[in-house]
Amino acid sequence: MNVWNNILKFVALLGIFLLLVSAADSQMNRDSPLLGSKLPRTDDQSIMSQGQQRSTSFLISEPFNNQAVSDLSISADQNNTTCNQVSFQLTLTASPSGSTGYQPVKVRVLENRQGTPTAVAELILLMPVAGGSLHETIGFSSAISSAGGSRTNEITVTADPDNQIPETDERNNGLTFSGTCQG
Repeated sequence: MNVWNNILKFVALLGIFLLLVSAADSQMNRDSPLLGSKLPRTDDQSIMSQGQQRSTSFLISEPFNNQAVSDLSISADQNNTTCNQVSFQLTLTASPSGSTGYQPVKVRVLENRQGTPTAVAELILLMPVAGGSLHETIGFSSAISSAGGSRTNEITVTADPDNQIPETDERNNGLTFSGTCQG
């Protein structure tokens, strides 16, 4: 009989202990929906709205910092570039937005004539928004004299020169390289 009394006392103490622990735990856990009445009242809540449930709306928006999610870059094809022809590859990385269609990209070609960059070509290329690359070769009339001998011409190619396309890195939109012609 004495053993049963000890067991009953132990179970009673264990029950009281568990009850106190659960009460303390619910007081510490502020994310519990049962504690809504214990949270401080906000300014937009009134006594009239306590019995009503407010609907929650979700807003899906652009990134908070308007950071672009794609990138446009240009790379040289030096093997096919001469003093009056430039060859390059233009790449647009895929946008994770799932967009389809084409992005118009302006490309400007400058020739360095006697130390002054002069536009010799400007065109619009359509790049797939889903990402991809285009290889282009553009010929132009060079101001370099056609007298015999080797001629070198400094050529600059700039994609999106007016920064109309939001990108993660605007620094990789231009290239300057030399084209050589044998006379």
